[in-house]
Amino acid sequence: MDLGFIILCPDRSAAGLKNSLGSIRLRSYKRESICLVDKSSNTKDIKDLKNFCPTYKGKDTITSLVNLGIKKIKNEWACIIFGGSRIPSNIEKKLYTFCKEERDVIYPLVENKYNFIEGSFNGVTINKNFFEKVGDFPDQQMRKDGLNDFELAKLLWADNAMKHGVVFKGILGMRVI
Repeated sequence: MDLGFIILCPDRSAAGLKNSLGSIRLRSYKRESICLVDKSSNTKDIKDLKNFCPTYKGKDTITSLVNLGIKKIKNEWACIIFGGSRIPSNIEKKLYTFCKEERDVIYPLVENKYNFIEGSFNGVTINKNFFEKVGDFPDQQMRKDGLNDFELAKLLWADNAMKHGVVFKGILGMRVI
């Protein structure tokens, strides 16, 4: 499986990035990783993070970091995690088992959240080609009663993904912490 990791570091924490990279090196097959920071990052922040892995500067939303990360990653599949998170030891086995078609979108089932919209985004795995067909997550600030910006962006993206035949697969035991 051609898998890479997108590490979202909106807080620009080098310690968090090192923690995630160490976990990836220990528990995966030394997969490629890239780091994404938000637009408030300065040159020093980016230079510090580039010491550990390629680092790119996005806009001011998490979805903008995801969009840029999927465009920049060179792998067929992208597993998205937040800086400081550690991947479980069996993540590649689970991904290999459940990622059968490019339209499969894998997400972890945690804390009684069973759907893609409300569920954790830490560990979401998307095929790069499928993502390019569906298009970007909305990355503007939005306000809607009952949903936060991120959930609304996931809802809008999921609606578009369904038009392209997405298969959402919630996987138990894939919690990224």
